[in-house]
Amino acid sequence: MGMRDTVVKKLQQATCDKPELNRRFLQVWKSLKDVEQVIQGGGKKKEKQKSGH
Repeated sequence: MGMRDTVVKKLQQATCDKPELNRRFLQVWKSLKDVEQVIQGGGKKKEKQKSGH
């Protein structure tokens, strides 16, 4: 199990009965997904090409 999966599991266990922490967990989860995309190279934005006119 990777580090991300371990952190997610522990956060889920800690926040299962606390709604405000559940919302925070969802924010952290989305952030981890964004970081994972950037690390894997999927977060790169394509640059617009300038026209030669």
